[in-house]
Order: sequence, then structure tokens, then C-alpha cells
Amino acid sequence: MDGDTETGLRQRKKQRTRKTIALAAMELFDRKGYQGTTIPEIAEAADVSPRTVSTYFPSKEEMVFENWADEKEDLSVILEQREPGVSVTDAIRTWMSGETQAWEDRRAEMERLRRVIDSDESLAVVERSRFHEFGELLADGIARDLDLAPSDLAPRLAAASMTAVLELLREERHRHGTDREIDFEGELALLDQGLEFVAGGLTALRSRQG
Repeated sequence: MDGDTETGLRQRKKQRTRKTIALAAMELFDRKGYQGTTIPEIAEAADVSPRTVSTYFPSKEEMVFENWADEKEDLSVILEQREPGVSVTDAIRTWMSGETQAWEDRRAEMERLRRVIDSDESLAVVERSRFHEFGELLADGIARDLDLAPSDLAPRLAAASMTAVLELLREERHRHGTDREIDFEGELALLDQGLEFVAGGLTALRSRQG
């Protein structure tokens, strides 16, 4: 076995272990509650040691938001690599469409994630703060479109508006209750409506610059 193959096998094994721990944790969080679940219980459910759990996940919070970094990276790549003339609103539609398909493929897992977050206010607070990380990416992209600095008010306002649209979708899920099946296609349609408002504002800003 050559070095590259061995390295690839190790990486896949690590990924499987990480996913096994995260799935075991989410099942326990859903059944016992986030605060009521301990690291030793997660380790037992995942058939690993508590030390291994802590190596892969420094905190229980990281188990809940396991996919967040990948989703953020996907959005960053879409914003960075978009063709000239493709707006940030178009880019976020593309990103959200891809995420929606991925969520559909993992429907039971995503609905469980929603229940866990909605059942614990501390996780809801973390989720809101992470939405703002997306806002920073959006502000950078909008600033490039408008030929402004990301710190200027206009891109920050537009990015905050887009972030607010995503947060409103989260609130809609919460308002309808955690037992309701998530309507991913309906949420994508609501996102489109919200982005239309933002796009209108960006068009007005460009007109002023012209």
C-alpha cells in the first residue's frame, strides 16, 4: 500500500468516526435533551472512548453544528468563483438550492437537528451568531459588486438584510413546531421572495452610484 492510499484510508476512517460520534450525539440530544446528555454517554453510544469524543469535538456544541463549516466554505467558494455579472443574490440562491437538495437527502437528520436546536435556547443563540458569520461573507461579496469597502454601510446593510431572511426562515420553522415536517421547497420559495426585496435595494444603490 503506497503512502497516498494509506493517508486516504486514514482520512476516511477519521471522517467515519467523526460522523458516527455526531450521529450518536444528535440521537441522544433529541431523546434526552442537549443539556441532559453527557460526553461519556455519547462515547458509549458511538462505541469510542470519551477521550476520542473530545478529540474530535472540543464541545457538545460542535457536534450540533458539525456541518456548519462545510456549508460556510461552500458559500465562500460560490461567492469567490461566480462569473462576472452574477450577483450575490444569485449566488446565495445557487448555494441555498444546493443546500436544500442536500437537506432533502438527509431529511430525517435535518429535522432532528431542527428539533434539537429549537429545544435549547443556548443553541438557538449560537445559531444566530453563526448566521452573522455568513453575513460577513455576503458583505464582502456585495462590497465587491458595488466597488466599496466591506466596512462601508451599504454592503453591511444589504448583507444584514439577507441574513435576516435566513433567520426568518428559522423562526418560521420554530413557529410551526418541531414535530412538523420541514417543507424545504416552500422555504426556498420564501427565500426567493426575501431576496427579491434585497435585490431591489442593491439595484437602487447601483443606480445612485451611476
